[in-house]
Amino acid sequence: MQLPVKFVLGLLAASGLAMASTDDASVVNLERRTRNQYISVDNVLDLKAISRHFKVVNGKYAEAMRNYKRNTGEDHPLLRFIADLFDKRANTGEIGLEDVNQEQLWAGQVSYGGQKMYVDFDTGSADTLVNPAAYSPSKSSTSKNTHHSFRTAYGDGTTAAGTIYTDHFSIGGVSANNVAIGRSTQTFIKGEDPNQGIAGMAFPSIQAFPKENPPFFVSLMQQKKVAQGVFQFTIKAGSGSTLHLGGVDKSKFSGDLVYSGVNPQQGFWATQAKVNGQSINAIMDTGSTIITGPTDQVRRLFSSIPGLSSFTQEGQLFASYDCSKTPSVTFNIAGKDFKLGRDQTRYGTVNGRCVFTVVGQNDLPMNAWIIGDSFFQVASVVFDMDKNRMGFAQQA
Repeated sequence: MQLPVKFVLGLLAASGLAMASTDDASVVNLERRTRNQYISVDNVLDLKAISRHFKVVNGKYAEAMRNYKRNTGEDHPLLRFIADLFDKRANTGEIGLEDVNQEQLWAGQVSYGGQKMYVDFDTGSADTLVNPAAYSPSKSSTSKNTHHSFRTAYGDGTTAAGTIYTDHFSIGGVSANNVAIGRSTQTFIKGEDPNQGIAGMAFPSIQAFPKENPPFFVSLMQQKKVAQGVFQFTIKAGSGSTLHLGGVDKSKFSGDLVYSGVNPQQGFWATQAKVNGQSINAIMDTGSTIITGPTDQVRRLFSSIPGLSSFTQEGQLFASYDCSKTPSVTFNIAGKDFKLGRDQTRYGTVNGRCVFTVVGQNDLPMNAWIIGDSFFQVASVVFDMDKNRMGFAQQA
């Protein structure tokens, strides 16, 4: 049976996960973690901690670039200087992957072999990786050892490595057989109870797993378990956020969707865009909280916005501004403008001034911007694998 599956993301009650069904969808209440280790209770941003976080994000994309090279035999078209970043990776940082995932990411429950676990949904990666305690192959009669291993390294030296299995998979009201899961031999996500893993939703060309073990949503498509190869994120600052699988929920946006093409061979959900008139390559990444781009391009953006004062921290370019004023920043995709609001332009404070949610990085391994949660709070975004495109509309 093919179902459009809607995931309603809200704050998880202390009693645990609530599940419900409607006539046309299965509904799962998910958790958005509001704890943020980078911002204090006084709303002060820890610049050193957030700078270490960026090293991990860069490592994630460097690994994707390396996976692309292995899978295709070619350098990624957006590649900048992956070799330099890999040289730095082994000797930098002390903060593990768990520090990335303590931000405002989106987690929900899935099941492998009847074993329920929470994972973060990440459009910037393509594999499902979980802590060892989350999944026990011996407890599942449908588990199969592929006898393939995986290793994913991050910019701070943290590594998730282990064995790839396939098993019966369920999410909401949809199930599929022989869906891949990577069980790490070591705990790489800590301090995030109940979250135990990452579920990638990018294209297979950047996956670390062998090609016969595609991302979970691709498996759902291949087995015809969803009506359409489409999923939709609508993320709100408060309650009412949704992830809709298998179709488009038109009630989540106003007006019409505008579509922009993507190249699935490149792996990322990347498209052409403009920010305050400057042309950029934009990667839509639900696994990132704020927006980052190459330093020279971000510096040009800063210069276009009155009232910003730029400063550097461990090689990253930040900007601050008077909290009583909201910087004017507008993204244009497929001819449609999406302007960030007050809450989408600030990320804590430094010396009594608000920190801007756009950061420049010299160590980005690709010539592209990572567009994270700040943008997703403005637009409802449709990811269409059937037609290789993304759709954007203003949230309702």
